[in-house]
Amino acid sequence: MQEVKVRFPAEDLAVLDQQVAVAGVSRAELVRNRALSAALPRLTVSDYHRLVADATTYMRGDLRQQHVEHLIAYVITRLDQHSRQTDAGHQPAQ
Repeated sequence: MQEVKVRFPAEDLAVLDQQVAVAGVSRAELVRNRALSAALPRLTVSDYHRLVADATTYMRGDLRQQHVEHLIAYVITRLDQHSRQTDAGHQPAQ
């Protein structure tokens, strides 16, 4: 295995050390996992509205747009929570 060095300011290193303690892994493992995981692009407001419109069309009138929007917001929020818990080394909430 080849070594790669990374430098962090003291305040970032303190945050990293907290995350390492919660995750129960080494610094190297946490940094390696994050470096190799594909980050998902952020969802913009216009992307969100397009997603709601597409989902509403997909439902062919079975659900009102307001219900589709609430459902999509719920799913996005849960996915974000899951991602944050996974990053922190926690199991997702059931």
